Amino acid sequence: MKPHRGDSASACRAGAEGEGKMNQNKARTESDLKIGDRVRLVSGTLTWKGEIALQGKIGEVTERRDDGRVTIRFDGGRLLVGRDAEHFERLVEIGLKAKETK
Repeated sequence: MKPHRGDSASACRAGAEGEGKMNQNKARTESDLKIGDRVRLVSGTLTWKGEIALQGKIGEVTERRDDGRVTIRFDGGRLLVGRDAEHFERLVEIGLKAKETK
Protein backbone atom coordinates (compact mmCIF):
# COMPACT_ATOMS: atom_id res chain seq x y z
CA MET A 1 0.00 0.00 0.00
CA LYS A 2 1.11 3.49 -0.77
CA PRO A 3 1.05 6.05 2.05
CA HIS A 4 -1.76 8.56 1.83
CA ARG A 5 -0.87 12.05 0.86
CA GLY A 6 -1.97 13.29 4.27
CA ASP A 7 0.41 10.87 6.02
CA SER A 8 3.52 12.23 4.28
CA ALA A 9 2.46 15.80 4.95
CA SER A 10 2.03 14.97 8.64
CA ALA A 11 5.47 13.38 8.72
CA CYS A 12 7.03 16.45 7.09
CA ARG A 13 5.28 18.75 9.54
CA ALA A 14 6.42 16.62 12.49
CA GLY A 15 10.00 16.71 11.19
CA ALA A 16 9.91 20.47 10.79
CA GLU A 17 8.50 20.89 14.30
CA GLY A 18 11.29 18.70 15.70
CA GLU A 19 13.93 20.81 13.95
CA GLY A 20 12.39 23.95 15.41
CA LYS A 21 12.58 22.49 18.90
CA MET A 22 16.26 21.63 18.43
CA ASN A 23 17.02 25.17 17.24
CA GLN A 24 15.13 26.60 20.22
CA ASN A 25 17.12 24.41 22.63
CA LYS A 26 20.42 25.49 21.06
CA ALA A 27 19.46 29.15 21.22
CA ARG A 28 18.34 28.76 24.83
CA THR A 29 21.65 27.12 25.79
CA GLU A 30 23.70 29.89 24.20
CA SER A 31 21.57 32.64 25.70
CA ASP A 32 22.01 31.15 29.18
CA LEU A 33 25.59 32.45 29.36
CA LYS A 34 25.91 36.07 30.42
CA ILE A 35 28.86 38.25 31.36
CA GLY A 36 29.93 37.36 34.89
CA ASP A 37 28.65 33.76 34.78
CA ARG A 38 30.96 31.10 36.20
CA VAL A 39 31.49 28.28 33.69
CA ARG A 40 33.59 25.24 32.93
CA LEU A 41 34.32 23.31 29.75
CA VAL A 42 31.81 20.65 28.72
CA SER A 43 33.49 17.24 28.90
CA GLY A 44 34.16 15.59 25.54
CA THR A 45 33.97 18.70 23.32
CA LEU A 46 36.82 19.66 20.99
CA THR A 47 37.66 22.65 23.18
CA TRP A 48 37.79 20.38 26.25
CA LYS A 49 40.13 17.96 24.44
CA GLY A 50 42.37 20.78 23.22
CA GLU A 51 42.64 22.56 26.57
CA ILE A 52 43.91 19.83 28.90
CA ALA A 53 45.16 22.31 31.51
CA LEU A 54 41.66 23.83 31.80
CA GLN A 55 39.70 20.60 32.24
CA GLY A 56 37.73 20.88 35.47
CA LYS A 57 38.77 24.52 36.00
CA ILE A 58 36.24 27.29 36.54
CA GLY A 59 36.28 30.45 34.42
CA GLU A 60 34.22 33.61 34.10
CA VAL A 61 32.43 34.95 31.01
CA THR A 62 34.01 38.33 30.20
CA GLU A 63 32.52 38.97 26.75
CA ARG A 64 29.46 37.88 24.80
CA ARG A 65 29.37 38.59 21.07
CA ASP A 66 26.32 39.17 18.85
CA ASP A 67 26.98 35.85 17.08
CA GLY A 68 26.74 33.95 20.39
CA ARG A 69 30.45 33.37 20.91
CA VAL A 70 31.96 34.11 24.30
CA THR A 71 35.30 34.98 25.89
CA ILE A 72 36.19 33.16 29.12
CA ARG A 73 38.91 34.12 31.63
CA PHE A 74 40.22 31.33 33.84
CA ASP A 75 42.18 31.65 37.06
CA GLY A 76 45.82 32.26 36.30
CA GLY A 77 44.91 34.61 33.45
CA ARG A 78 44.28 32.04 30.68
CA LEU A 79 41.84 33.52 28.17
CA LEU A 80 39.70 31.64 25.63
CA VAL A 81 38.53 34.23 23.09
CA GLY A 82 35.54 33.90 20.75
CA ARG A 83 34.58 30.32 21.57
CA ASP A 84 31.20 28.69 20.95
CA ALA A 85 29.02 29.07 24.04
CA GLU A 86 27.82 25.47 23.67
CA HIS A 87 31.30 24.26 24.74
CA PHE A 88 30.72 25.66 28.24
CA GLU A 89 28.30 24.85 31.03
CA ARG A 90 27.14 27.45 33.52
CA LEU A 91 27.74 26.60 37.16
CA VAL A 92 25.04 27.27 39.69
CA GLU A 93 26.40 28.80 42.86
CA ILE A 94 25.21 26.88 45.89
CA GLY A 95 24.91 29.05 48.97
CA LEU A 96 25.78 27.40 52.24
CA LYS A 97 23.14 27.68 54.89
CA ALA A 98 24.14 28.26 58.47
CA LYS A 99 23.39 25.44 60.86
CA GLU A 100 20.46 26.12 63.14
CA THR A 101 21.31 26.15 66.81
CA LYS A 102 18.74 25.28 69.44
